Amino acid sequence: MGVDQIISNIKFFTPTAELKELTILQYIENNEDTTQKELAEVVGSAPSMINVYITDLESNGYILRDYISPKTIKYKITYEGIKRKNYLIITYLHELLRLYKIAKENVEKFLEDLENKGCIKILLYGAGEVAKTILSVIRDRQNYKLNIIGIIDDDEHKEDTELFGYRIITRFDIGKYDYDAIVITSYTYEDRIRERLEEIGYVGDRIVRFFG
Repeated sequence: MGVDQIISNIKFFTPTAELKELTILQYIENNEDTTQKELAEVVGSAPSMINVYITDLESNGYILRDYISPKTIKYKITYEGIKRKNYLIITYLHELLRLYKIAKENVEKFLEDLENKGCIKILLYGAGEVAKTILSVIRDRQNYKLNIIGIIDDDEHKEDTELFGYRIITRFDIGKYDYDAIVITSYTYEDRIRERLEEIGYVGDRIVRFFG
């Protein structure tokens, strides 16, 4: 996934001027025939602002404009531009890793609490981003006791597929498994999932809400 794709999916912070600069440099490096309108869509800024960024990048020696015709311009990243892009990538990655560390610590504490309660054999309910994050953290842990024995999801298109090597099942298959807890890993459908579990007889303290 390129930076241009990442920036369009950011939810937790406003893209800074530096991130927009990084996005423009990388996009130009891969797309010399791009237009200011296209760059505006990638960065999420007005075309007039893109012109300001382009002018600044050019004045700093990071890009060159090649006028093919009065209406056609090719943008070329320079050696200094590549150096600047790589510096911005490292800085951006460093900040993301700091945020990831904070998030990972919270997930690890949740998993440790499960283990301390004797919940070792776990079913996850919800094969979405939360389940992916939990599985990623488990994969990175050392000496962990947790055993994810399956993932439940109500999307029939996911049935009998896998997520990170774990089989996705329906809630009607729960009875086939020996488990200590069902962890609800959906934020949007958390209450609805608990209701569905109660409808088929799964109640009590073996149902754990990740967000609860």
